[in-house]
Amino acid sequence: MQYLKSWHWLAILTLVLLYPFSTLAVEWKGNNWSAHLNGALRVSYNDDNIGTKPDDTGTDTKKSNKYMSGNVSHFQFTGSRALSMGLNGIFKTEWALDPTNTGDEGLSLKDLDQYLGLEGGFGILRVGTMLTPYMQTGIMMDPYRRDALAARFFPEIQSALHSGTAKGRGRTTNSIRFDSPPAKGMGAQFFYGIDESEDNDNSFGTGLTFDSKYMSLFGQWYDNGESGKDKAYKFGGEIKGGGASLFGQYEYDDGLISMADNLAPEDATVDTNSTYGADTWHAGMKYTNGKILVIGQYGQREDSKNGAIPEDGLTSWLLGLSVYLDKTVYLYTGYVKKDYNNDRDGDSRFTLGATLTF
Repeated sequence: MQYLKSWHWLAILTLVLLYPFSTLAVEWKGNNWSAHLNGALRVSYNDDNIGTKPDDTGTDTKKSNKYMSGNVSHFQFTGSRALSMGLNGIFKTEWALDPTNTGDEGLSLKDLDQYLGLEGGFGILRVGTMLTPYMQTGIMMDPYRRDALAARFFPEIQSALHSGTAKGRGRTTNSIRFDSPPAKGMGAQFFYGIDESEDNDNSFGTGLTFDSKYMSLFGQWYDNGESGKDKAYKFGGEIKGGGASLFGQYEYDDGLISMADNLAPEDATVDTNSTYGADTWHAGMKYTNGKILVIGQYGQREDSKNGAIPEDGLTSWLLGLSVYLDKTVYLYTGYVKKDYNNDRDGDSRFTLGATLTF
């Protein structure tokens, strides 16, 4: 704990003390406009023990790293304007911020979703930078979503197709996305990403979702449009009821996951990639009792075929506990253990965090 500066603790204390005011998101309406400013402030103390390969003496070594993280906080400004024929023009600009940044540049900002669109009886049409349906379904199912214990971050039980902003990642630029209106709980999604490089290999994907009171299901397909192996498929869902739920997903790797997770050889490109087989899956359970949420997850990434190193798969499990001070503020703690299929020593993380939404 001596690694933490006093103002780091002040940041956590501030989140707790300000929670009565956390529902005061800014909303403005007038002249056919409706706009909202909201987001979340997140801060966590993380104690990571990172394994390394055996050194020259044959002794396993581990690197301990204690630090404060705030780079998953975000704010967003969204809005709509009523048009004719039952249409609404919509927009969103979203930014990630790191309030714990102590560098010379001070507070850091990173752009996330940035799009314009139309909404009506036909569904929703958006143009710009936005989540792929592939990434969106994974985040919505994860109890920790954007917190330090999110399945797509340290545990690595969701692939890199659930993070990053680029072609072939979880958030795509220069994209067009269409979401159909829900019909009896069923919905369809389609996106098309324009490739601005010389080869002009555009990406695309589609999916189906179903949502009801006791069950959610989804299936997704993601194609990066390149000549090498560059596709991924996944299916999953959640069964819920009585304060408890079981959830999970399975990702089938036809090259795109291997490329996104940097498992292919260094000389591999999207045009020549032949690495595949890094199927990634996880299953979990959560139980809510009043203001207490208990979470357990287990997952694996299979060894890729034709990868840069043999046995590059892993196994990971997580136990977590969240305490909700109200519906917008919670404290959480958890432990992650990650073991690798090769001779590398395993990794672990202990986290204590706080999240305030507004």
